[in-house]
Amino acid sequence: MATAKAGDKTQVCRKLVGSLQKLYGKSVPRLDLPTLETILFGICLEDNPWSDAEAGYNKLLQSYFDLNEIRVSSVAELETTLQPLFGADWKGLRIRSLLRFIFESTYSFEFEKLRRLTLEAAVRQLKKIPDQSSFVRDFCLQYILGSHVIAMDDSMMTAARWLGLIPADLDSAGASDFLKGGVRKSDINEFSFLLRSLATDPKYRQRFLDDMEESVGLQHVADRLTELQSPPKKKPARKPSETTSKASTPPKSPDKKTAQKAAPAKPRKTAPSAETTKAGKPASRKTASKPAASKTTKTAASRKPARKK
Repeated sequence: MATAKAGDKTQVCRKLVGSLQKLYGKSVPRLDLPTLETILFGICLEDNPWSDAEAGYNKLLQSYFDLNEIRVSSVAELETTLQPLFGADWKGLRIRSLLRFIFESTYSFEFEKLRRLTLEAAVRQLKKIPDQSSFVRDFCLQYILGSHVIAMDDSMMTAARWLGLIPADLDSAGASDFLKGGVRKSDINEFSFLLRSLATDPKYRQRFLDDMEESVGLQHVADRLTELQSPPKKKPARKPSETTSKASTPPKSPDKKTAQKAAPAKPRKTAPSAETTKAGKPASRKTASKPAASKTTKTAASRKPARKK
């Protein structure tokens, strides 16, 4: 899978883009923001649809006076502001860590120098920012520097694995390297947007988690996408019936054997022990009782004086 030809990947990715355009349209949103604001938007975008990220980003800026107020806010306050975005708690932490790092480094909220760095220098600079995910760093390289990088978050990774678009054992960095061989640099933004739209679609999001298959590959992408749009198969209903039937058959044979073996054993262990314990205690009390001993002593005492006379 990892050694798939670039030509095969290119054809598969082109067909996938054409199919996804029928579902989500051909228009791709543009992002024209300063560097720091682009990173903030990338944090909001991770594992969320583009429209939801725009709403969360605008709500964040409108809920606070400026970026400095966001910097000094608590993570819980930012989490409340960013809801209902998926992963709002982590987003609040990353936003605060980003603003603190930029402010402590430059004593301002200006980060345009990143655009003038080389790719390697930009990667080193982005890795210095604490608490940021690999998706946020790749998103910056993709939209700020225009690098040939496909930013992959967890939702996109899950959908790509389900389709067979990437090998199941790749991480986000490996998946980005694998896919960019089949997507031209000028088409990366469109490809990323359409794959995100599919990965975060409420109609399919749960399907990607429930119906994982490890044997799919690039040759299955078109069929898997068609299967995804059809009603889900009734596989879960068959599995419980098979398991219950299998679970019900084994107890039958042991029940007959154990019934035959256990039937004579039960009275031997329980009934005699109860009777002997109940019968034994009174018997010991009667033999060791004081009245029996007193009678023998009285008779012995009465006989001694008779012998003296």
